[in-house]
Amino acid sequence: MKLSYIASLVFALTLFAFFLLDSNKEPEPLSFQGKVMGTSYKVILYGQEIQTSQQEINDIFENVNQEMSTYLKTSSISQINNIDLFEWYKVSNGFISVLKFAIDLCNDTKGVYDVSVGRLVNKWGFGPNEAMDITLEEEKRIMNEIGCNSVEVYQESVRKLKDVYLDFSSIAKGYAIDLVHLQLLSDESIESHYIELGGEIRTSSVKIHKMPWVVGIEDPEDPNNYLVKLESNKFKNFSVATSGDYRNFRVFDQKLVSHTFNIKLGKPKKYSKSSVTVVAENAMKADALATALNAMELEEAIKYSNINSIKAIFISNQNKQTDLIFSNSMSKIVK
Repeated sequence: MKLSYIASLVFALTLFAFFLLDSNKEPEPLSFQGKVMGTSYKVILYGQEIQTSQQEINDIFENVNQEMSTYLKTSSISQINNIDLFEWYKVSNGFISVLKFAIDLCNDTKGVYDVSVGRLVNKWGFGPNEAMDITLEEEKRIMNEIGCNSVEVYQESVRKLKDVYLDFSSIAKGYAIDLVHLQLLSDESIESHYIELGGEIRTSSVKIHKMPWVVGIEDPEDPNNYLVKLESNKFKNFSVATSGDYRNFRVFDQKLVSHTFNIKLGKPKKYSKSSVTVVAENAMKADALATALNAMELEEAIKYSNINSIKAIFISNQNKQTDLIFSNSMSKIVK
């Protein structure tokens, strides 16, 4: 399955924003940029005498990092990964919300999306450590432990029912963006905003003067070309995430290895220049769904999107030909 499980969170994604400017009328926005969660962020704000500071934004991102990064030994997720089976560990309400969403999506996708796959991520070198050689017996044991029912949530505590290693890299960035979004909405001095973290994006419905924020989806064959431009004002809520192979891979045994995993086989999917972009009501959902759809075979992903009314755009690259495919709900919005 996937692991946007780019556990480093450094490589990420295919989204770029285009800011449609009216040089004569548009006021200068307040812009913040920084590094956090192993990647970069950019926040753009329009308004008068804006109260929210970059430090407040950075603190929100960093708090999520302190809870959900497998790269930090003191994080909540690392503590859970290291405790004994059946031992309860108290976490924040936010951590519980993320884990519950992940478990529900795991069940709904029949295990295609699964945050308990961290040991596989690490084995192939997509986690905090270098790739490692393990025996077939060890690999079989890892596979037997992974599953939607491998962890249990009770009130504000979590425990492992199986010997798994949790990895939130396919959902934590989206969740962090949503927290910043809520902070910006609470600041009445802010008229519109744009948040981008490691390629995941959430914006207000419009930018300024009723102009939309515009996000372009990159062509895997030509990074300087954008195949589709999405306008924020055409969606009720505008949170965008992309999951793709071509920006995050490894060379393993002299072969390109995708970061997207097939859980049933316990191995990465065949490397391909493809991607899935999802627009959803919040960034956490967009982030996780993009991961899940990218982990599926194309036909299965399209079917799942249509059944669940997911706004998705698929870029498929077969035989050096790029195909653009829209889910039913997305095709009604983007022509």
